[in-house]
This record gives sequence, C-alpha cells and structure tokens, in this order.
Amino acid sequence: MLSLLEVRSWSGSSCSMPDTVTLKVAEDFSPTPFGRYREDGEESGQVFREDVLHPALNKYHHVVLDIDGCVGLPSSFWEESLGGLVRDGISAADLRSRLDVVATRSDMQTFIRLAWKYVDEAQKKLSRKR
Repeated sequence: MLSLLEVRSWSGSSCSMPDTVTLKVAEDFSPTPFGRYREDGEESGQVFREDVLHPALNKYHHVVLDIDGCVGLPSSFWEESLGGLVRDGISAADLRSRLDVVATRSDMQTFIRLAWKYVDEAQKKLSRKR
C-alpha cells in the first residue's frame, strides 16, 4: 500500500525520496474505517496503525494525515490508530512534530481535536505507569 502513497508524495525529479508523505485515509485506506483491533476487520485502527501509519512514520520524517472523505472516524478506530502509536513507543512530542492531521471539511475538525486528545491521553497513561 505504501508504494502508492510514495507516488502521490513524489515532488520532483530528484532521485531521493521526499521527507513528507500525505496519507489520504479515505482513498488510501477506507472511507468507512471502523473497529479497534485487527480481528474487527481490515478497516480497523490496528490495521491502519500497523500497516499504514506506523510504517509511514518509520520511512518519512513528516506525515500528513488527510481525513477528508471519511464518513466518520469512530472513537475505537481513531484512538487505536493514534493512541496506539504512543503505546508503540512514539512520544506525543514526537508525533506533534512529525504528524499533521488535516481536513478542509468543517465536520471533520472535531476529529483533528480528538486525534491529539487520544495522543495526549495515551502519553499520560504511560507516564503514570512509569
């Protein structure tokens, strides 16, 4: 799946890969993501995190996550995708510097706020355990 994203993010004729990639959730993953765990289906937060988002963060310095086009982002999917990154060992500070969640549609702005809420909550829970 990432090879399609690389083509979209290619910005010129340079031989090196770009340091930024844009993931369009609705086009590159699913317009109707749902579920938390892999066993919930191929459109779950765990699948998105493990197979798309985390690999992109490992490969690119900066990831733009475009959520326009999604019918919605259920909390189970969204929390597992983003809070799961923190549980996987990526700090909230690192995510804030390397990940942008964007949308032009006004009805999607709530999901941008929720993204950072889930990241921060996961970081707080990890900090309490230490």
